[in-house]
Amino acid sequence: MISKTTIVGFFTKGKVIFASIAAIITFSITLYNQFKAVPKTEISGFVSADRNTVVPVDAIVKIISPIQSQTETDAKGRFKFKLPNIQSDTFLLVIQNKKTNIETKQNEYVDASSGKTDIYVLFNSDQDMEKVYAPLGKSTTPAYAKRTPNVVRVLQQLHLPKRKSH
Repeated sequence: MISKTTIVGFFTKGKVIFASIAAIITFSITLYNQFKAVPKTEISGFVSADRNTVVPVDAIVKIISPIQSQTETDAKGRFKFKLPNIQSDTFLLVIQNKKTNIETKQNEYVDASSGKTDIYVLFNSDQDMEKVYAPLGKSTTPAYAKRTPNVVRVLQQLHLPKRKSH
């Protein structure tokens, strides 16, 4: 039978202190987990030596403006930045071919919420080491770079995982 002494005996001073500490720890962990995940924006793409097929290029990829960051391409010519807390903006990328030291600059608009994962950079053996090449469509771009790349074919050759639709 449950009596007043049984109930008072159950809630002794030690058990109340233990329950209070457990509640504080649980609350702290929950609070930490809510704020630890800083949203990150992905900026990624690939660097190729050929417009129609994937010929990976060993390159250094830098973001110069509005922030500064640097990475290198992997064996398949892909690069990736995961940047925390960025604003939607136009980013200036400088890509340097490690083999030839040729640099190209490219402006890419990046939305802070979705990022940009389809950046395509083309290096060609016809490029001159003395010049810095601008993105497609600019007057300083050589004639061979003005053709539109077959991005669908290039992406299929990379065997990239399909994006999940929201």
